[in-house]
Amino acid sequence: MTTVLQRLQSGLSRALGKGWYRQLFWKMFLVIWLVSAIGMTSVFLYLSSRVDSVHRLEVLEARARGQAQLMLERYEEEDPRWLREGRDHHRVRLWIYPQGSDQPITPWRRDPPADAHVFNLTTDAGAEYRVHVPRPPEGVFADRLLGRLFSLQMGLILVVSTLSGLLLSALVVRPIRQLSRHVRNLHQQQDLSLRADDRLSRRRDELGELSREFDQMAEYVETTLLNQQRLLQDVSHELRAPLARLQVAAGLAEQRLGDDNPLSRRINRECERLNGLIAEIVGYTRLQQAGGSADAEVFDVEQLFAELAADVRFRQPQRSVRAEVQPPQMRLRLQRPLLQRALHNGIDNALRHTPEMAALNINACLEENAVAIRLRDRGPGVSPELLPKLFDPFVRGSGGHGEGYGLGMSIAQRAIIQLGGQLEAHNHPDGGLELVIRLPLSVLAS
Repeated sequence: MTTVLQRLQSGLSRALGKGWYRQLFWKMFLVIWLVSAIGMTSVFLYLSSRVDSVHRLEVLEARARGQAQLMLERYEEEDPRWLREGRDHHRVRLWIYPQGSDQPITPWRRDPPADAHVFNLTTDAGAEYRVHVPRPPEGVFADRLLGRLFSLQMGLILVVSTLSGLLLSALVVRPIRQLSRHVRNLHQQQDLSLRADDRLSRRRDELGELSREFDQMAEYVETTLLNQQRLLQDVSHELRAPLARLQVAAGLAEQRLGDDNPLSRRINRECERLNGLIAEIVGYTRLQQAGGSADAEVFDVEQLFAELAADVRFRQPQRSVRAEVQPPQMRLRLQRPLLQRALHNGIDNALRHTPEMAALNINACLEENAVAIRLRDRGPGVSPELLPKLFDPFVRGSGGHGEGYGLGMSIAQRAIIQLGGQLEAHNHPDGGLELVIRLPLSVLAS
């Protein structure tokens, strides 16, 4: 019981912290609770009001019968005090008719109410009378309703409806949350070999069927990606041999034609492009297959940024590069080559697609739950149509004054994922594309 209460408390705290009214569990619970509570309350109040009405009528008749019996005894004894019983404001006003007569013996000026309660009465002398008594007023219904609502029975009804709502909601939402955690693990761990829990997959209802269908989809995606990786490996491997022969032939042609021959330079340039493409494909497939098992190292972030800035100045001396680290003594413990490669690919993308006079900013800072590294150029940015596809393999934009292979940003994202972080891209409000790397605080080195 303690464990159940702790789970319920933790669930409430999580729900209250992130829009509890939007969660399926609480929607189902509130619907079940309200429908059951309103339905049972209506039935309870209807039945209790009927019982209460009959009970009040019985009490009224018993009281009126006793009063009428006393009045008729004095009436038959010709006691002049018999009318006092009817005039007393503590008494019930009665209209008494001899049986078979329409003239009451009670001298009231008004006739009895049309809905008056009627009962017969026989005195000790054997005389029969018909007694009319007004029904009790209904003005106190609200008081009676409140009394019913706060009664023990209503409390039990609310408790039962609450427990029923919680149980039914948990039975439906719990397996959905298990499947949601499984999907989140697939995304975070990037391991398509993971499968849903066996107990969830063995269910014979719709949720079990959904879990099995999802496992089949994950297996299909895993097989497709493995075939794609194998194809890329085979293609890059098969291209190595003809590329080597082509480079040898280009060298021979260069010797015959001379170093300044345009055809010779064109052949060498195309060989370099083809070699670069093969290297990118190999790097991409290796990152896809890597398990992040390399040893982490401690390094200074300012030193890493200085190396990247020096490389930019060497390649494009006219470009302004600004690097900033807060705090300046920030040190990280992770696989430095992966982070360096991700930043290098992002910088390389900026150098290709922005003018040489456009500045480049790179900074690192501490956020509430992450180490944030931002790389921003001052170029035209990326079109809204291309931005969601920026990290897809072999996706290239148009308008750049350099040529790429469409794998650099994909490799950068894979490298950051291997480090346990996230890579995002968006157009900065002041212009240019900004890449944001967020790493967990656990990578900070003391």
